[in-house]
Amino acid sequence: MELTHIVVFLSWILGGFISGATGIGGAMVAFPIAAMLIPMHTLIPLACVLNVAMDIGIVCLYGRYCSRKELWPMLLGTIPGSVLGLYILQVISGSTLLGSVGIVLLLYIVWQCTAKPGREHAPNHFLGALGGFFSGVLGSAISFDGPPVGMYALYRGWSPHQALGTLGVYFTLRGLFACCLLAHAGLLGDDVVSLACYGVPGVAIGIILAIPVASRLNAELFRRVLMAIITCAGVICLWRAF
Repeated sequence: MELTHIVVFLSWILGGFISGATGIGGAMVAFPIAAMLIPMHTLIPLACVLNVAMDIGIVCLYGRYCSRKELWPMLLGTIPGSVLGLYILQVISGSTLLGSVGIVLLLYIVWQCTAKPGREHAPNHFLGALGGFFSGVLGSAISFDGPPVGMYALYRGWSPHQALGTLGVYFTLRGLFACCLLAHAGLLGDDVVSLACYGVPGVAIGIILAIPVASRLNAELFRRVLMAIITCAGVICLWRAF
């Protein structure tokens, strides 16, 4: 077993734990750790594959809480977003993209901190589709697909289980579509498959460890955890950009 295999295994245990507890954020935590050893053009497809493994585990646990009426607009938005994200991955520098994403995420957190905490809004299919579009862009381009639809979950004021179920189903379907695009573009090589064989068991262990934590999160704590994850993602993006 090589050092890169160990790093992938351990980093995605942590990623699986974060995703199992909150529904998003696993790749945001695991990705920067693995990036210390793995080239970006290998790591991004690998993260997409392992994200699907994480999301399938979450669906098995919380899929029955999925809000199906709000899922479809998000999925429709993610199709063009994923295609655009693949194009961006191939033609635009990672540092420019990461820096822009980091700024947008941190500006969103500033807005959330000044808004009325815990406020719930009615379903908005346009905003759901918009969140799905940008999640598709980010998921295919840099494998960070969580923040845009996580923002919609905050906007709606979903309960933890409803958010875990809805986002889990969405991320699974979005991730499978992204993997098909990456495979068609020839970006899922033997090196990605080899590393995924170590990452998938790590994901499973992390999700199992997260089950008791997720059951104890109340709605306000869940909201704060989501905001903390989005903040960390913004800081990570800016740090890696510069």
